Amino acid sequence: MKKYLKAGLSGLLAVAMTAALVGCGGGSASEDTSASADSKVQKEPITLKFPTYLCGTNVGAAPFKVILENFNKQYGDEITVKVEEIPSDDAYKDKIKVLMSSGDLPDVINGKQGLFDLAVKGGFALDFTPYMDADPEWKASVTEAALKANSRDGKMYSVTETADVVGYFYNKEMFQKAGITPAKTWDEWFSNCDKLKAAGFTPLALMTGENSWTTNLILASLIGTNGEAGNTFMNTLHPKNYNTPEVIDSLTKMQKMLQDYTTSDAVGAKYNDAANNFLSEKAAIIANGSWMIGDFSNTEKAAAGFDKKVGCAAYPESGIVTAYREGWMVTSDDDAHKEAAVKFVKALTEDAAQLQNLELSSVIPLSPTVNISDEFKEKNPILAELINANSSIKYRYLEMDNIDYANVTDAFANLYPALAMNKMTAEQVVQQLNETAAKNTD
Repeated sequence: MKKYLKAGLSGLLAVAMTAALVGCGGGSASEDTSASADSKVQKEPITLKFPTYLCGTNVGAAPFKVILENFNKQYGDEITVKVEEIPSDDAYKDKIKVLMSSGDLPDVINGKQGLFDLAVKGGFALDFTPYMDADPEWKASVTEAALKANSRDGKMYSVTETADVVGYFYNKEMFQKAGITPAKTWDEWFSNCDKLKAAGFTPLALMTGENSWTTNLILASLIGTNGEAGNTFMNTLHPKNYNTPEVIDSLTKMQKMLQDYTTSDAVGAKYNDAANNFLSEKAAIIANGSWMIGDFSNTEKAAAGFDKKVGCAAYPESGIVTAYREGWMVTSDDDAHKEAAVKFVKALTEDAAQLQNLELSSVIPLSPTVNISDEFKEKNPILAELINANSSIKYRYLEMDNIDYANVTDAFANLYPALAMNKMTAEQVVQQLNETAAKNTD
C-alpha cells in the first residue's frame, strides 16, 4: 500500500516540477512537441450513406450530379457522401422499407411513395424546425408553404426543392393529323382519344407498375376537377372513404382508358416504359411534370427534333396538379451525422440547387429569388406553355401519392390490372381502397 502511495506522490512531484519549469520558460520544447502532435491529428470525414434513384435515365440525374460535385468542393474535407444508385422508384421504395424494418436507415432518404409517413411514424425522421429557424435564407428558399405541407404536429420532417406543377404533354403532329386540339372538357378528351385512334395513333402512355404515376395523375385530375366535392377530396390528406360518386365515376373513366386508349404494355408497365412510349411516338399523350421536358431534346431518349413536336396543356375543366413533393429527410442515428446530413439536404434544396434543377431538368423552382427570365422562356417554349397554363387555372389539387396512405398507393398496382381486365368494377376497387386505408391508424 505504501509502495503505491509513494509512486503516486512521486508522480505528483514530477508534475509540479514540470509546471515550474514551464513557468520559468523551460517548457518551449514541450510546447513545440505538443503543437506538432496536434497538427498531425486530422479528423476523418463523416461518411453519409445516400441511396438514390437520381441516376441512370432519371431526369433528375443530371442536376444531382452537378449539385453533388459542388457539395464535394465545399465540404469534401469534412463530409463524404457515399452514393448508392438504385435505378427505379419502386426498387428505391422497397430498399428503404427493408432498411426501416431492420433499423439500419441511411443518413438521407426521400419521402416519396409513402416513405415520408413511414419514417415519421417510425420515429426515424429529424425535425428541421431548429435548423430552419437558424437559417432564414434557406427557409425562404423552400418557402413556408412547402415546409407546412411536409410538417406534422408542428414539426418539419422533410425539405423539398420544388412544387409539382403537372399538366400533360401531347404530340402536336399527331394532334394535327387527328384534327384535334387540347380538350376543354372530359367529354372532349374522350372524343380526342377516339379521333387519335381513328388516325392510327395510340392516345395514352399509361402504366400500372410502381406507383402507377402517369395513370394516377389522370385519375387525380378526373376527381379533382369533378366539382367542389371532387376537388375537396383531392386536397384531403389520407382519405379513408373512397366510396364517393366522384371517385367511382373517375375510376370508371380510367377503366375505359386502360381498356381502349393505351399501349399494349400498360398493364404492368413502369415509368420508364410509359415515358419511352411517348418519347418513341408510340403514344400521343403522357401525363407528367416539367422535369420530363429535358428528355424531349435528348437524342439518347428521343429522335432529333422530337421536342419541336411536343406541346403542354392543363387538364380538361381547367385543372392542374399543384403539389409539394415529400422531399428529403434526415434519418441519421447520431448528432454528428445529423449535422452533416442537414448540410447535404440544404445543398439539395437551396437556390443553387433549384437553379440547376430548372436549367437541367426543367423543374419549376420554389424560391422567389430564382427568377425565370423571359430569355429562358423563349429558349424553353414547352416549359413556358406550362407556366402560362398554370397562371389561369380553376382547379388545383394534389397527386394521389400526396393524399393516399402508402399501402393505398401500393394497392393500385394490383387494382388497375384487375380493372383493366374486367375482373373488378369501379365499385369493387373503391371497396378495396377503403379496406386498405382502414388498416392505417393515425
